[in-house]
Amino acid sequence: METSNVSTAIPADVLVKQLGEVSFARTHCDMLELQRQLGTAPSGTLEQHRRETLFLFEPSPVVTLGSAATSNDILIEEDLLDARGVEIHEVDRGGEATYHGPGQLLAYPVLKLSPAERDLHRLLRSLETAVLETLEHWRIEGRREPDHTGVWVGQHKIASIGLSVRRWVTGHGLALCVSGDLDPFGWIVPCGIRGCPVTSMERELGHPPAREEVEAILADRILDLFGRNDSR
Repeated sequence: METSNVSTAIPADVLVKQLGEVSFARTHCDMLELQRQLGTAPSGTLEQHRRETLFLFEPSPVVTLGSAATSNDILIEEDLLDARGVEIHEVDRGGEATYHGPGQLLAYPVLKLSPAERDLHRLLRSLETAVLETLEHWRIEGRREPDHTGVWVGQHKIASIGLSVRRWVTGHGLALCVSGDLDPFGWIVPCGIRGCPVTSMERELGHPPAREEVEAILADRILDLFGRNDSR
């Protein structure tokens, strides 16, 4: 397996927050505020290292619209989304539209990048690698798609990835489909790929994996690939 480690010379401690089922909007606001705070913290300070955080959570239903999204990316009327309890949020990551909801695991690393880490391509590839290595634990064969960011199993997408970087502080991250209803992906054009089929770990395995184990392995792979330590 190709790896893409973007580690720093001296590993920093990262607070891993396992939030469980939470509001996407609230968690997104918390992430943005931390990203802003880290952007103004002096590099290399103990304060910075204490505040770097990996958010792990299962979001409330939401369609997020990245910087490249258009009105054509939502395929049903917005009032129907509202009736189904799905919010719509414009977010400051790259990419188009995606759906997040129950059963997914979102991992948002908010990290202050050293000069040696400031390679956006490598950052994205490292997040893909973290997902690929997590899937390997369950003998699920994931792959990259040359023309698109994310992770696929066969022809089905299983993880979406999108980053924002402000003052060389990362925001957003990845969404891995662990279990749950996949029908809402049919209400949008996922990540700009019309007709893109979506799968989950549950669908590939025939049963849902233990969520706590998925969180633990994914967090470990993200921290290792970014050269960080778990401060818990």
